[in-house]
Amino acid sequence: MPRFQPFSCTKTLSYAFLGIALLSTADSFAAVSQSPLSLTVGVPPNMLLTLDDSGSMRWAFAPDNKRDYSATRRAKSSSFNPIYYNPEASYRAPIVFDASGNETQLSTNFNSALVNGYNSARGSLNLAENYKVSWTYVLEEGLPTSYGYNSTSNRLAENPLLDFSCYVDGLNSVGSSKTCELGTGNTVTITRGADTGGWTPTRTCTASTAGWLSGDCSYNSSTGRYTASWARKGVPAYYYVYDSTKVASCDSENDNCYSVQFVDSDQQENFANWYSFYRNRGLATISAAALAFYDLSPAVRLSWQGLGRCTKFDGTDSNCRNNAFKAYSSEHKGQLYTWLQNIDFDQSTYLPAAMKRAGEFLKGSTPWEKTPNGSGNTDQNTYACRASYHIMMTDGLWNQSVSAPSNFRHDAANFTLPDGRAYGLQPPYQDSQDNTLADLAMHYWATDLNLDLDNELPAFTPFKSGDTTTDYWDPRNDPATWQHMTNFMMGLGLTEALDRLDIPWDGSTHKGEGYDALVAGTAAWPPASTSGGNNNVYDLWHAAINSRGEFFSVDSPEAMVQAFDDILSRIADRKSTAARPAINSGQVSTDENDNGTVKTVSYQTSYASDDNWSGDVKRFEKVWSAQNNAFETSEVWSAKSQVPGWQSRIIKMAGDTNSGLADFTWDNAGSASTAGTLANLLSRDPENSNLPDAKGEQRLQYLRGNRTGEGSTFRQRSSVLGDFYSSSPAVVSGPRYLVNFTNSLEGNTAYSTFATNIAGRTPRVYVGGNDGMLHGFNALTGVEEFAFVPSAVFPKLNKLTGTNYSHEFYVDGSPVVADVYNGTEWRTILVGTLKAGGKSIFALDITTPGSEELLWEFDDSSLPDDAEVKMGYSFSQPTIARLHTGTWTVVFGNGYESPNNTNGKAALFVVDAMEGTLLSSLEVEGVDGVANGLSTPKLADYNADGVADYAYAGDLQGNLWRFDLLRNGRSDTAPFTTEDDSENAIDDFEVAFGGEPLFSAVANTGTESRQPITSAPSLVLHPTGFGYLVVFGTGKFFETGDKEGDKSFAQTVYGIWDKQTLGEEASDPNIARSSLQEQTITTQTTVEANGTTRQGLVLSNNNVSWQGSDTQAAQNGWFLNLRQSQGEMVVENMSQLGRTIFFQSLIPNDDPCGDGANNWTYAINPFTGGRTSHNAFDYIPTTDIGTTNVSAVRQDGEGGGTLSQDSDGTYQYNTGQESINVYPDPASLGRQSWRRIEQE
Repeated sequence: MPRFQPFSCTKTLSYAFLGIALLSTADSFAAVSQSPLSLTVGVPPNMLLTLDDSGSMRWAFAPDNKRDYSATRRAKSSSFNPIYYNPEASYRAPIVFDASGNETQLSTNFNSALVNGYNSARGSLNLAENYKVSWTYVLEEGLPTSYGYNSTSNRLAENPLLDFSCYVDGLNSVGSSKTCELGTGNTVTITRGADTGGWTPTRTCTASTAGWLSGDCSYNSSTGRYTASWARKGVPAYYYVYDSTKVASCDSENDNCYSVQFVDSDQQENFANWYSFYRNRGLATISAAALAFYDLSPAVRLSWQGLGRCTKFDGTDSNCRNNAFKAYSSEHKGQLYTWLQNIDFDQSTYLPAAMKRAGEFLKGSTPWEKTPNGSGNTDQNTYACRASYHIMMTDGLWNQSVSAPSNFRHDAANFTLPDGRAYGLQPPYQDSQDNTLADLAMHYWATDLNLDLDNELPAFTPFKSGDTTTDYWDPRNDPATWQHMTNFMMGLGLTEALDRLDIPWDGSTHKGEGYDALVAGTAAWPPASTSGGNNNVYDLWHAAINSRGEFFSVDSPEAMVQAFDDILSRIADRKSTAARPAINSGQVSTDENDNGTVKTVSYQTSYASDDNWSGDVKRFEKVWSAQNNAFETSEVWSAKSQVPGWQSRIIKMAGDTNSGLADFTWDNAGSASTAGTLANLLSRDPENSNLPDAKGEQRLQYLRGNRTGEGSTFRQRSSVLGDFYSSSPAVVSGPRYLVNFTNSLEGNTAYSTFATNIAGRTPRVYVGGNDGMLHGFNALTGVEEFAFVPSAVFPKLNKLTGTNYSHEFYVDGSPVVADVYNGTEWRTILVGTLKAGGKSIFALDITTPGSEELLWEFDDSSLPDDAEVKMGYSFSQPTIARLHTGTWTVVFGNGYESPNNTNGKAALFVVDAMEGTLLSSLEVEGVDGVANGLSTPKLADYNADGVADYAYAGDLQGNLWRFDLLRNGRSDTAPFTTEDDSENAIDDFEVAFGGEPLFSAVANTGTESRQPITSAPSLVLHPTGFGYLVVFGTGKFFETGDKEGDKSFAQTVYGIWDKQTLGEEASDPNIARSSLQEQTITTQTTVEANGTTRQGLVLSNNNVSWQGSDTQAAQNGWFLNLRQSQGEMVVENMSQLGRTIFFQSLIPNDDPCGDGANNWTYAINPFTGGRTSHNAFDYIPTTDIGTTNVSAVRQDGEGGGTLSQDSDGTYQYNTGQESINVYPDPASLGRQSWRRIEQE
């Protein structure tokens, strides 16, 4: 009796009922983990913040040498004084927290602007008529009344006389008037008043102009002039704009090149925000820090200090509020913000002392405890992989040194680093001056700050040259594995001081001629000293380089806001975990001179579990540098910083329109009172048992990217983009197939037309995110241009907004893209899956960017009511293929944990690519009572005609199934002909071998347990020329119980010979494990390449007896047991390069300092399952073990691996963490053909 049940049906998805159906299953999620199993608890970093509290922070100008220009025009222009209002900048009113951690959105008003935006007791003024320019502002005081510069005393700046005064003469009688015109264009009326003063009278006058407060008026008896002046009076708010064409030979120092502009109605709110929160250095610093630290992850451990006031990190200095070093909880955040809002800026610039305090603090025990200043700390949870960062912001030049720390490792000394490397006076680190800020930075980087901990900090080495020594001393890298301090330095208003011609500043730490000269040693750092000269600004840059950090030189409030954001982003980049990359290898572009340049473009996704589950997508380009004789990789864009504003984003969902899409807005969400609508599902409080509330619209806006209410009403995010965990990017640009071949496939020239039409299509990168959306980014710019929210995630979207959020998966599957023919024309479609995010799959027509269409969404409602196999979590990656039905289809397994999955059954679903209708469900049956589900299929086109003939897929019970996608009654001479392709061929599709599996994987170690298959098999033409070798690995890593791995038996990699692949009615192959040749891991050893060592494995190389002999029965394949004691498994798809198969194994790891999972990259001979006959890696054993052919190397990185090729032909195997060179069998270079080889 056959053990499968094929059937066909046509069932259209009803969007109207989808929400209701999903609501009923929203809480039925079973053992599928909703948090990445490859993560451990994680070890958040230490962070110390130092802010300059010197008196110069009161100044409203920068740099310092502009102090005497208060009365000039240019002092009120951001072109000359960058602290002043810039009409091109957007000034945000910060959100602050009180001492208890309660959030408040600050605000101000143009007609009643707060003098100190953080303290309303300091008064207010009406900017519409009584604006007065601050020159020095003391935050503890109200608006001053005195003018000009007087050190750090509270002072105003005069309005320029050239524009705010005018005169008349000839007022011969009391009450007579005349008019004059101000430089602003205002007409002023001057009226003579009565004389005062008795025997020595003083002549008086008044001055007025429409809409202004009265001006000052004075009479000069020598000249007879009556002068009206608003130089020291309140006026409507204004600023100056530099105009290089206003007079001849303009430059920024010429006051005649500036024109006054009054603030118009559109600018009033922005100007008021600048005035109340940014108009001097101190206010700007507080506001920039408040904006940046709003998004900081609560897991980060933080304390703060000033330079001369607030000088302890233990909470005992009342000037700091309670800054006792601890995790950034809401209460701790409240203490930070309370300190920020009450800093007294009245100290000197004691930078060296502050840096020493930070470094010495990190030498204590508190920063390394799991719960600093808390309980439950043990040696076991004092982790050795915790990074430490110091952020130091200053507006001045340090002018006081500090006593040297013990065993001072300054940059002019020779010493041995904690990892054994010798430092010896090398550029760009060394200088000739001792006891500088850079010396202290070097000391606390080069010193092991905790000798009781192992050196297990992960090295940060994104810039690789191929030479490990070069990479080690590259200042852009931080190779230190010991506990150390990395400094991020920020200078405000100091850029002009970076004025040395031999070391020009180019705007970035590691950029420009000055930096290159320092690295080459052709320029030397200028000597810094207590004299406080300009050389001390270079010392800030030098300190960042010595500690492998970065220096930010900013001059304006808006630049400071960006710098703080960049610093925290850089720190996040150093600790975020990279997911699987998508590689476009060998793309060709043309530069501006039309010289062809070959480059490798890669798109890298990432996530940071300890940064509010944020994520990013980046584009990298690798090109050959003839100058440096090496490949160089550069980051082109980062998507998280380029997401459009929440109201401008193009986010779609299913809708009743011609395109099948509707805007993801509240107007389209339905009624909140109707069960199952999006509005109803969002109007539920995830923090209160999902009970209904009235915040549905706010939640939808939050999902669109509105940041209002974060940290109080809703969950705090570090960026609008959520984490990208499993989804690998899909790149879409021009045609995907060979034109002539594809025209032949469909018997027309439609693909030629299609290819021409889309040749110039804007390239996009599509990737699924766990923020509930599939995202489409412009591949050239990184700007998000499209997003889609599948209906299946609606029931749990509200969870994303909860302050009690615990990670959930949403759109976690990798999108698959193909060009398909709909019978009339070609279209480009994308098929997306959710993996653990839901039990659904969807398809979009993405042919024309900007005109996307929803084709269908497939779930249980798409299946017949009596179907015994339902849709599970969509872990199975679909394949889009042309079948013998004559149509294009989507083929995928039913996934995991489907309803009634313990009946032992699973199914391969065949769905119409354009309509989404189920064409066939090919059901297979395993052991009843044991959960089952079909994994990712691999389709085989045996004769390479573009039409799939077979599909292979494994299930959770360890069965490897073959599905025959062929007609019955096939010709022996032409079994794969397409001449009789038609829709009714679907009725002949069947499970091969009479419903029996090709092979069942059962362990031969420990218990004889079934070995689950959760990745796609790989197909290799058998060396005899007959049939396929089906290569696959076993293991399961998606349920909560899989976290530590099952060590009761070994998982295995198999190569099974499928001999019946000529279209015949195949019989049960009856392949037993005993008929397979065993290979083993014979040696684990240290291997080396280019000065780098890592662990490697060597496999046996036993021959497989395919034909048998007198002493050996014919064998049906091979197997390789993985390491049982470590729970090693294969859960990701394999890659084939020539006659070598590469794959990654996974070893679960619950070490918080580990990656949550360790990975090994294997290279095997698919014909034997053993050691390759060539060196597949650069690595060779460091000792004699009888062979130089290494079979596997330790190469960590989640999500499996991807093959790429550089422009010089070199192949690389890429994980989320690194790339290594790999090599195919030299005899197998070139494209492999799947065409059957006839027997001679």
